[in-house]
Amino acid sequence: MAPRGLKALLKKTQPAKLAGTGKFRGFVPLRADGSTGTKLRGLTKRLQARLWSDGELPAHAKRADPRAGGHWGGCKGGQLRGKRVDAQLTRLINAGPAAWKAQRHVYRLTKMVLSGLAARGLEPVGSQRCAISERHRLGTAADIVAFCKKRNRLVIVEVKCGYDNGRKAAAERNGRACTMQAPLSRVSDCNLHRHLLQLCVTRHLFAAEKATLARIGELGVEPEVDATLLYANDAGVEFYALDEWWHKRGAKILNALA
Repeated sequence: MAPRGLKALLKKTQPAKLAGTGKFRGFVPLRADGSTGTKLRGLTKRLQARLWSDGELPAHAKRADPRAGGHWGGCKGGQLRGKRVDAQLTRLINAGPAAWKAQRHVYRLTKMVLSGLAARGLEPVGSQRCAISERHRLGTAADIVAFCKKRNRLVIVEVKCGYDNGRKAAAERNGRACTMQAPLSRVSDCNLHRHLLQLCVTRHLFAAEKATLARIGELGVEPEVDATLLYANDAGVEFYALDEWWHKRGAKILNALA
């Protein structure tokens, strides 16, 4: 079980909050006196502009979770399904285990994500916990922050629903496979690497909160941060750990997004 007070500490130390609506919604830094700073740019669009290639992903790799029919049918069905699952995971994790039992309907993928985390010894202690860099004018949020009892440290979890076809299929331009832009010019531009890239930046931003990690250390938790990418689809769940190669490139990647 996670140390007492860890969940409350993660919430209390959030460096920003969401403000605005629709396409103008974004993170604004929080000051000690209660005031807010200038709205930050979102991570996904910044990654697309600065690090993704200008190629097109193969057609079979574009749809997140295509299904022939039913409630999630249609060209936007997979995307809608992912949003609903993300929203439900956020509500349940932030409310606590008691809410899981009280929830009348839990989506299949929600159950699979929670079961998959439990099987890995990862206890969710927060969802959509923001992480920012004012210097780089960048803001994002971790899908799930989990506690690993075995390693006694936090794990940032990026959740993706679907993507069971062509995760490693590279984007193409003029018939040639594309790589990402510098400093990742040797990395294939595919869904898997795009998602690991997103996770890399999120983890790096959170790990840069030295004051927060120091307070977490006071609870007896190691001040190191791991990260893993979790894919959930009807066939099951699959994990991709963010390895040391990505950890070492976090700072360079962040600078490339400035």
